[in-house]
Amino acid sequence: MPEKRTALVTGASSGIGREIARQLAEQGWHVRAVARSTAALEELAADCPGVEAYEADLTRFPHPDLMPERLDALVHAAGMIPPGSVEHATHEDWSYAFALNVTAGAELVREGLDLLRRSQGTVVFLNSGAGVTPLPRNTLYGATKHALRALANGLRHQEQDNGVRVTSVFPGPTDTPMFTGDVERSELIQPSTVARAVVEAITASPDTQLTEIQVRPRKELSW
Repeated sequence: MPEKRTALVTGASSGIGREIARQLAEQGWHVRAVARSTAALEELAADCPGVEAYEADLTRFPHPDLMPERLDALVHAAGMIPPGSVEHATHEDWSYAFALNVTAGAELVREGLDLLRRSQGTVVFLNSGAGVTPLPRNTLYGATKHALRALANGLRHQEQDNGVRVTSVFPGPTDTPMFTGDVERSELIQPSTVARAVVEAITASPDTQLTEIQVRPRKELSW
């Protein structure tokens, strides 16, 4: 019996990351689900055979023993929306936001790169609409997401001869705990919808890679 395809998914305790882990497990993948909330991860693992809960603080480097023995997909869905404008954000705010939103993703790729090359696997960075358009109401968050896009684009070119695919997914306003905008929540994108786009990138036929996927609501929202 062939060994199960294996994915590592960060930010898997809630929202989009949780749905990605669930959908991959439903397709028969083994999923190492990573987050800081042990209780939420254990609940997910109990509901979804094939999901393995793994507690970790991704801002504490390096990440010993985080990588599974086989790695076919690495999804960095963990992230945070830092508060404050450039005027009010401290250097600690900048450091933490970049550590989680950007550096953690780069470090995970570095730690898993040999495995991904071996499997001709896929890296997916969960970005944001803030990664492709200016976001004056939260420049700090937008800066991290623009950096994450640059990381993905550079990595894709560096690894193309090694067979590693790299995808950025840019969701619009999504109904997760992170989103606190003053809008009608029924008009928000559902986390499961974004997760399906991520799974599509991971399971795309081997002759292609979906480099950038934008997932927008049917009605553009402002708040």
